Amino acid sequence: MKTSAIVMSLALVSGVGMFGAGRVASAAGTLVPVVAASADAPKGPLPTDERLVTGMLDNGLRYIIRRHSNPPGRAAMWIHVSTGSLNETDRQRGIAHYLEHMAFNGSKNFPPNSVIDFFQSMGLSFGRHQNAFTSFDQTTYQLEMPDNKPETMEKAMLFFSDVAFNLSLLPHEIDEERQIIMEEKRTRLGAQQRVQEIILKQLAPGSIFGERLPIGVEETIMGVQKQDFVDYYGKWYVPSNMTLIVVADQDPETILPLVKKHFQQEGQTRQPVPVDQNVGIKAYQEHRGVIAADAELTSADVSITWIEPAKAPTTTFEQAREDLVEQMASAAFNRRMGKKLSEGKFKALGINAGVQQLANTLRWKSISGRGEPGQWQTILNEMATELQRARLHGFSQAEIDDIRKEFIADAEQSVEREATRPARAILGSINNAVAAGEPVMSPQQELAMIKALAPTITAEEASKKFADIMDPKAVMFMLQVPTSVQAPSESELVELGVKALSVKPDKESDAARVDRLIAKAPEPATIAEGAVHEASQVWSGWLSNNVRVHFRQMDYKKDEAWINISLSGGAIQETAANRGITDAAMLAWGRPATGTFSSTQIRDFMTGKKVTVRGGGGADSVSIMVNGKPAELEAGMQLAHLMLTDPKIEQAAFDQWKTAQAQAIKQRKLSPQGAIQEAVANTIFPKDEVRTRPLEVEQLEKIQLEAAQAWLSNLVKTAPVEVAVVGDITREQAMDLVARYVGTLPAREKVSASTLDNLRTIERPKGPILNTVELQTQTPLAVVLSGFFNADISSPRDVRAMQVASRIISTRMIQRVREKEQLVYSISANSQPGSAYPGFGVFVAGAPTEPGKVERLSQVLPEMYAEFAANGPTEEELATAKKQLANTFDTDMKEPTFWMGQMQNATVRDLKMDDVVGTPAAVEAFTTSDIREAFAKYYNDQNRMTIAVKPKAAPAPAPAPAAEPSK
Repeated sequence: MKTSAIVMSLALVSGVGMFGAGRVASAAGTLVPVVAASADAPKGPLPTDERLVTGMLDNGLRYIIRRHSNPPGRAAMWIHVSTGSLNETDRQRGIAHYLEHMAFNGSKNFPPNSVIDFFQSMGLSFGRHQNAFTSFDQTTYQLEMPDNKPETMEKAMLFFSDVAFNLSLLPHEIDEERQIIMEEKRTRLGAQQRVQEIILKQLAPGSIFGERLPIGVEETIMGVQKQDFVDYYGKWYVPSNMTLIVVADQDPETILPLVKKHFQQEGQTRQPVPVDQNVGIKAYQEHRGVIAADAELTSADVSITWIEPAKAPTTTFEQAREDLVEQMASAAFNRRMGKKLSEGKFKALGINAGVQQLANTLRWKSISGRGEPGQWQTILNEMATELQRARLHGFSQAEIDDIRKEFIADAEQSVEREATRPARAILGSINNAVAAGEPVMSPQQELAMIKALAPTITAEEASKKFADIMDPKAVMFMLQVPTSVQAPSESELVELGVKALSVKPDKESDAARVDRLIAKAPEPATIAEGAVHEASQVWSGWLSNNVRVHFRQMDYKKDEAWINISLSGGAIQETAANRGITDAAMLAWGRPATGTFSSTQIRDFMTGKKVTVRGGGGADSVSIMVNGKPAELEAGMQLAHLMLTDPKIEQAAFDQWKTAQAQAIKQRKLSPQGAIQEAVANTIFPKDEVRTRPLEVEQLEKIQLEAAQAWLSNLVKTAPVEVAVVGDITREQAMDLVARYVGTLPAREKVSASTLDNLRTIERPKGPILNTVELQTQTPLAVVLSGFFNADISSPRDVRAMQVASRIISTRMIQRVREKEQLVYSISANSQPGSAYPGFGVFVAGAPTEPGKVERLSQVLPEMYAEFAANGPTEEELATAKKQLANTFDTDMKEPTFWMGQMQNATVRDLKMDDVVGTPAAVEAFTTSDIREAFAKYYNDQNRMTIAVKPKAAPAPAPAPAAEPSK
């Protein structure tokens, strides 16, 4: 259960620019000629997806049913209740979210403590397949079923109808849930939460918006009683305020009778739709300033913000076109900011603008920037200058053409990939439309709309729209900084902001563009050998330059393919003298640039191509992933070829990375969540083993651009290479691309199961390892991690058994640690096999908690492990875990990304395809004794660890001086 809208809204005030609520986002595509005017644009109501079966029951409950076959043979359903925290009274602050919790704590047909176990017995996992969320304007419950059998659908409908009409709301269960919600609230604590609450309370003067965060307030959580729930439930959980959404691999007409059976209760009449509470949003009439300072912030966030009442829902082509103009203008501005950032023209680490319709309540426009705390005024000036430059001079035709290409191509890709779009994504889209009061359009309708509207939008129109919507005649200037920085007063911030906005910058011209990356494609290398593994249908072979290649054709994701190029080496090869140099080297792949082309030129060239190229690094390898439409993979592979032959780290990227890393390191040492990561690395690895520890400021300062460039150049020339190709592409097509753009790299050593073995041995400490770190922090939050050293990836049977054990122990932890002892909000056990460094696999569970609960949580988790090692699981627990994993295997093994995960380092990991395809049968064959024996093999005193971080206790106050005797 989560309060996702909090994250969305708070992200805005912390300086992350977001696009407006709409239907398109950036991708790539083909250029459509510009129409001179909007007269030819379609008009009238927007269409609705004709595949939807929709209607309303006699009691007013609406339903939307759609047939969809991914996952095949499955069904999923959400029930949307059109109410959230904005409908709460002062006394009820947080009750909408609290009520969401109570839906899992007893109803007419599901006694307390039965819901989670009931659905887990069907193979569902709590949090993944059964969940819910509460936001400002909605509460939505979610179920993903293991099949679409009538009896399964009956059970799901029965539970949802209980949520809608028959919650028990037992006083004992209400009391039992208080501490769990307090722990959930605690997980959000920190510097960002503190400053964001300051800002939200001042964001919309005269409104209740800032007083209605969905998580609620402690007074409500600890004080509300049954009647408070009855009042809210009775007023807002009425059929006319609900929509049932079902996406299933079956005829909607077979589902409709179940909807009527469970949701049209006898004697239930239609009530009017309850009227939402007036939030009281008003547009700003004058400039305002807000300062939020906190000692544990490590960066500065600055924003210029506009607030006004929400617009009406978008239901016509005319409204959709207006939205599209705004979105294209914001996207053009943000693209321009990205270019300037790449060119090193800002002190800011990022500047973004956007328009957001939030909770059908307010319209939020902002331009925001972030960077070094001491540079906040410079960032403000940079933002204001670029805002005014765009308002005064607008956007060029080339800038709008780029955005148009991206929008159209994204819509084209949505159509191409719709058949294998996950059901949960479709449910989310429908739910968002329901919440917004807008029609649910199909991807084909979206594409037709964008192709009809986007070409009618000119650079002049987009420029004028941006100038209008971002007119800073009455704005709020927001500043978030550490308390160590000399901040202005609010009136001084307004004065500085107004002065910054008074500039009249010059117009800038577009830079020259390139029309090709490679003048002539290289001749492909030869394939030295290869063979097909019949059970998995994975072909594996070698190219003549000793590059290892794996290929698996599968069309589950239509017209989409993935190529991963993995180079063995990187961080595992670092020493104390150059720790962190691989991360610096990867900047040339994260923002691709070469000795010939700048990152801006490459970005412009790739605009309009339905392929993405991204790079990154891990513990013992670095990789480039090329993903997209098979017909357009060549452009991506050409870029990958340049990244492997002539990569360049740009000075601006390097400088910005060092600044951001320094901030992150400082933040890690101030927050309990960051400190636990550092504590684990410092505890389980030897003190002189720098490769496995987080980067420190002293190490960061030593890294020089020239050294990082040399490190990368050597890596691409000499590192063993393993390539994996998966997707809707023939082997001939795939091998031509790989042989042409990877096979022509310099010959190198073959990758093998012994690659880098001389660097993999680390001495492991003997347990029991017990370490409690006291952190100097203002955040009253602790984190506990408890577990033990686990199996390595080279022991597949043990890896599988420990995966089963983790499922069972996770369920036990929910029951005992969360529900019974109320020590945490959320917890699960994770089994992570050792790979890069053998012997360092871990089986762990961890969670934030109240500082006063550290000792008990540190005691309970080892007790649970010890009991499991002694007695193992019950037959019933094992049967449930097998169902859950069978459910997961059935879904995951159809996905190309699953196979990519298995193949991309198969040789260096010595992964056998027989083990991959044999996993479901092997898991099904496990007995309770097998699981107990495997668990007991690893859980022992020599392997176990418990590590905790908690706030350092404040020093006791000095005793008062003794009173002088009276005279």
